[in-house]
Amino acid sequence: MIQISENLYAVTAKGLFWVPVFVVTKNNENLTLIDTGMKNHINIVMKKITEKWGSLDKIKRIVFTHRHMDHVGGLAKLVDEIKKINPEHKIEIVIHKDEASHYANEVKRIDLQPNRLVEHEEYIDEELNLKGIHVPGHTFGHLCLLLEKDQIMLLGDVIIWILGGLKQVIEKVHDDWNLSQKSLEILLNYEWETGIPSHFKLKQIPRHQIENYISTIRKK
Repeated sequence: MIQISENLYAVTAKGLFWVPVFVVTKNNENLTLIDTGMKNHINIVMKKITEKWGSLDKIKRIVFTHRHMDHVGGLAKLVDEIKKINPEHKIEIVIHKDEASHYANEVKRIDLQPNRLVEHEEYIDEELNLKGIHVPGHTFGHLCLLLEKDQIMLLGDVIIWILGGLKQVIEKVHDDWNLSQKSLEILLNYEWETGIPSHFKLKQIPRHQIENYISTIRKK
């Protein structure tokens, strides 16, 4: 477990480099998860959260950057384990409204369907200053998450860090490749100092590096 800022943590362990699971919390009682990671990694995630915060039923909500299984794959087991601890516990599952129908086609269980659909620039939690930023293309409803107070943008899969540099995920796994390149400009409309991608080694990237990368995309 790495504490990135006052309110932001990343669940880390051997094997979790592929998709980090982020935890946002202000009082260590109500936890907001950003993604759940891959199905075969969720046991590690649950163990780390329990060690840090005592019980999985402190998870108040789960926000998904997008519907791909390396980001939502751990949801079913996580929800099932929470129900064993506290059958009455209600979890808010949050996605962008443009992701809803696509998500439903991939995640079939009724109890795993989102119960909150958000708009672009909607606050997911005002107390945490956590805002959803719609950056479509990788998927039609892809969300980046802006922690305004911490000046951090969680980038999801719109940009990744691999082999020492910034790149986009390969074209074939995009809903709309051209849109994904145009949408990167949206990130520059907000105040933030550090961007953190969702793949490979946990990396905090200064804004100017991301601006430079977006400018190279703009020139293509």
